[in-house]
This record gives sequence, C-alpha cells and structure tokens, in this order.
Amino acid sequence: MMEIKICQSCLKEKNLGDFPVRNDRSGRIRPYCKPCANKANRSRYASYKRNSPWKLRANKKKATCKDRGVAYDLDAAHLEEIWTGFCPVFGVKIGFDLHRNNENAAEIDRIEPEKGYVKGNVAWLSRKANRIKNNASPNDIEKLNTWMQSIKTGVN
Repeated sequence: MMEIKICQSCLKEKNLGDFPVRNDRSGRIRPYCKPCANKANRSRYASYKRNSPWKLRANKKKATCKDRGVAYDLDAAHLEEIWTGFCPVFGVKIGFDLHRNNENAAEIDRIEPEKGYVKGNVAWLSRKANRIKNNASPNDIEKLNTWMQSIKTGVN
C-alpha cells in the first residue's frame, strides 16, 4: 500500500514518492511536493535575476571560466561599474531582460581574449557585436570590412 501525504503548499494528497528527500536529514522528506518545490525554485531564481543582475552574471561567468580554464577576477561591483546600458559598437540600448537570441542582449566580452575575464579587459557589448567580434583580430575585421565594401560596390 502506497503512503499518502498532504503537500503543505498545494494542499493536495500525493504519494510519498512525489515529495523530495531532505538533503540535511537522512531519510526525511520535505513537506511540499516536487512540482511545488520546482515552482518555488523558479520563482526564487526569477527574483534573483531581477534583484541581483550583477551578482548573477559574475557568478555565471566565474563558473564558465573555471570550467574552461580561463583567467577570471571580476566581481559584481566591477560589472556594475563598467555598465553603460549601451553597446559601444552600435550605440543601441542593451539589456538583461531581453531573450538570449535578441541581438541587443547584453554580453560581457574580453577585449583581448588571451588575457581572460579580468578587470580592465572586459566591456559590455550587444550580442550582435560580440558575435561579429568573436575571436577576430582587428586585422581580420578590417579584411572582412574591405571584402564587404568591395561586394557592395561590385569590385572583386
């Protein structure tokens, strides 16, 4: 026979297997069901994104850099300090609340990729500018520009 428990959040009767196990006490289960726990976690994360955008980006970039072995010494205060709200390349307004695929979504970029994400070597760019720049050198960008101009004028 399945044990039944009432979720303290949604107040529905559910099987004991529908409740998450507590990490801090062996063998004990949480008072709310897994769907309610997921909903609460999503709500907490959304609040964190809204209220601590600098800390969120600093922590995410730090984890990415650690995984990739890239130098990192940024903090939330520095990211906020260098924030202008505009892409220095295209002059468009950039923001965090935009969908990741939006060309005007804000991204932190290394000025010189080999130096890593360190103070003095990063800037906020639009996703479009960062994608164009990627790992290209100024010489690569200049060659691309020359080629695009020649195609525009019909000169090959």
